[in-house]
Amino acid sequence: MLIERNNHVGGAASTYKVGNLVVEASLHETSDPRDPIDPKHHVLARLGVLDNVEWVPTGAVYEVRGGPVGEPFVLPEGFTQARHAFGERFPSAKAAIGSVPGEMERIATGLGTLRQGGVFRNPAKGFAALARLGPLVKGWRLSLTERFDRAFGDDEAVKCALAANLAYYHDDPATLWWILFAVAQGGYLASGGRYIRGGSQRLSHALARTLKSAGGDVLLGRLVTRIAVDAEGRPSGVVHEHPKGGDWVAPRAPIVISNAAPAVVVNMLPPSLREHFWAPYAQYRLSISLFCATFGLSTRPANIGLKSYSTLLLPPWMRRLADYRRCGELMGGMPRDAMPPMAIVDYSAIDSGLGGPPFSVSAVGVDRMANWLGLDGAAYDAKRGRWREAILSAIDREFPGFAANVVVTAFSTASTMSSYLNAPEGAIYGFAPLPPSGSIWKGPDHSANTALPGLYLASSYAGSGGFTGAILAGAAAAKQALANRIATATQAPT
Repeated sequence: MLIERNNHVGGAASTYKVGNLVVEASLHETSDPRDPIDPKHHVLARLGVLDNVEWVPTGAVYEVRGGPVGEPFVLPEGFTQARHAFGERFPSAKAAIGSVPGEMERIATGLGTLRQGGVFRNPAKGFAALARLGPLVKGWRLSLTERFDRAFGDDEAVKCALAANLAYYHDDPATLWWILFAVAQGGYLASGGRYIRGGSQRLSHALARTLKSAGGDVLLGRLVTRIAVDAEGRPSGVVHEHPKGGDWVAPRAPIVISNAAPAVVVNMLPPSLREHFWAPYAQYRLSISLFCATFGLSTRPANIGLKSYSTLLLPPWMRRLADYRRCGELMGGMPRDAMPPMAIVDYSAIDSGLGGPPFSVSAVGVDRMANWLGLDGAAYDAKRGRWREAILSAIDREFPGFAANVVVTAFSTASTMSSYLNAPEGAIYGFAPLPPSGSIWKGPDHSANTALPGLYLASSYAGSGGFTGAILAGAAAAKQALANRIATATQAPT
């Protein structure tokens, strides 16, 4: 049984409408799950949903302009093409460009090969994949800054060109785990970006249909308020009710898999178990949040100069990749001259299925819940309106005529993310993707297991953010739950 507090499944993987404008609430792309080396491939294939949605190619990974990069630079899909593009644009960094993307390729493809079932039935293939993972071992506890500084020194243009989309993952390269970046960015380069035609809601619906076809049920508009436990401290069921209270129901279940943040789950538990459950998570920082301004244009954005599906705008004040760590604080006050780095997404540049006019364009950047605290309704709306206009003006300066063609807008802040997703601090990627505290033999810090047997996490908090992290965490939770269920059954007295 799936219990969802909203009136549709998906959470961030959803779409909604503002007038005639279709707004995509999720990440605007993911690496291609049809590629067997992509981490999502075998999970979605096993569930039977891989071919139930259309994965539309998004073309180049991105175009970046401004900041240390200066004139537009297009990062193409494919490692060979990317190395050639970097060599042409940054000839002085040619040797380092061969090294860093080379490591990303080895890590992404090596892990992707090992994830394929039965890979060691062909020993040569299996051991070749293991051999490719040398950079994974050497760089296990490095940050992105540490790896980039070793390779590129003070060449900030190359760093920003290769990691212009830093906000897809984090806001500070000095604390972003290099291996996570290598796997995620390497996935885009290896497999190419893909958008779900018709919006990410299509994938959420496909997964819900799969659950129902397997005999499960989906309850919408129901809020889980309590996790019941037995005398041994194991889950025995949940209590759910209408979001406005009352009408509660308490189905029994020996296994509970939660997609909520641990900070939310802990308050559903009996007081006697809360400290025990929470202790493993107390040390972890939350991820960034984002703002998302979606503009509906009366004409195709290509007519006013947008050339790419994804365009990264780096502001003039940005001189180093490390300057990214300032961007989350900028919305703390009213907009002035310093605008944050932004990803501009033109859905009409591909066969997105979102229709138009109005043609949907989203501007996304780092935000923090703290930027919106202490405001009453009128002050919040006024500040949000000022920032919406400032973002629109910044885009219009880069693409003159953009603002004149906007007919409808929707603007979400970190506060919106917090309330809509029930996400503490508006954190959209779970915990911050910091380098792990332990050795490679210990593995990543986050897991689907919790301190309470029978209670699992199936969200970004059990892995990493985005489509890939959430899907892998769900698969890990299912695998652990089934394994422990089988182990418990075999240990039971006959």
